[in-house]
Amino acid sequence: MNVSDSVVRNLHQLLVQIAEIKSQIERGPRQIKAAQLQVDTAKDALQKCKDTIKQKKMETDRKQLQLREREAKIHDWEGKMNSATNNREFQAIKEQIAADTQANNVLSDEILETLEEIDSFQALSKEYEEKLKLTEAEKVKTDNNVAARIATLQQELIRVEGNLAKVEEQLTPEFKVDYKRLVSSRGADAMAQLEDVSCGGCNTGLTPRILDKLRMGNPFVCPSCSRLLYRPECPF
Repeated sequence: MNVSDSVVRNLHQLLVQIAEIKSQIERGPRQIKAAQLQVDTAKDALQKCKDTIKQKKMETDRKQLQLREREAKIHDWEGKMNSATNNREFQAIKEQIAADTQANNVLSDEILETLEEIDSFQALSKEYEEKLKLTEAEKVKTDNNVAARIATLQQELIRVEGNLAKVEEQLTPEFKVDYKRLVSSRGADAMAQLEDVSCGGCNTGLTPRILDKLRMGNPFVCPSCSRLLYRPECPF
């Protein structure tokens, strides 16, 4: 293969950089979507709380209307009781007044309980409003941070892709055909570094013949995973 493993190593490092930069850019919209979901969740919680308050108020208005209607009936019964012509009629009216009075007492307790619930939900609504303001502010912050981050990453991507193009210019036409084919289908995963006596991509042990070629600085395709193998950079 008419290319040194240092060139292949450089290509791989640049491809890995490009893949990582693109991955970070792709994370931006997901972060914005997650922030928007927080806002939507806070809005839903606030709206449900407001809907509950509205329902409770309607329920209270209905019961208060019933209470006033029954009080009016009691007033009518009291007038009829004063004009009762006999004891039997008087006693029947008295029992009706007692029943309506008891029903009103129960209704008054229910109204008081509902009003207390409304107070609780109104306090909860204020908490939800504050939470919504915080999540909306965080969403704006996320939008701005992501936009700035993506702008920086896109500039970095242009720079690294430019470096990659310069290295690719050094490739022989024959090697470039195989290289382009591998990279177009597998990206940065098209290459792997030699790990001791194994392929760094699939961990398959390599034959002495392949190892000799690699140790001489000649990249070689792994017979198991078809990655283009190269030696690690010498620390000395």
